Amino acid sequence: MQIIVTGHGHFASGIESTVKLLAGSIKDVSYIDFTGEMSEKDLAEKFKKQAVKDKQTLFFCDLLGGTPFKQAVMYKVNNPTYDVEVICGCNVGSLLEIALPGFSNYKVTNDLAKAIIDSSKAGIRQFGVRKPGLTETTDDDGI
Repeated sequence: MQIIVTGHGHFASGIESTVKLLAGSIKDVSYIDFTGEMSEKDLAEKFKKQAVKDKQTLFFCDLLGGTPFKQAVMYKVNNPTYDVEVICGCNVGSLLEIALPGFSNYKVTNDLAKAIIDSSKAGIRQFGVRKPGLTETTDDDGI
């Protein structure tokens, strides 16, 4: 299996930088940026060159509906005999959690996609300060 991380600007190379800082390189994960000087056709060509046809492929995209997402979907549509899945909106933590141990637990890319999405959802939190509960005080004399 392979994962191709892609997105607008330097989304992919930014995630690559973060992953390398935290965990080193992850086997079978590659990173493709979609920069301002590229066309959709340029991005499609990069996907074609990077995706190993005999490997199951998961595209990890930044945004739903953006050019990297659309081109990943087109790759999937144009290669119906390959096991290809496309996800978007996930985070670095989910990529590290799922990809770092390797892909041996996943027999099909659909299972890998679901695992990354579930991990992303589970990792979303809001920091908050717990407010002490208000306690009612009563006067013994009933006033």
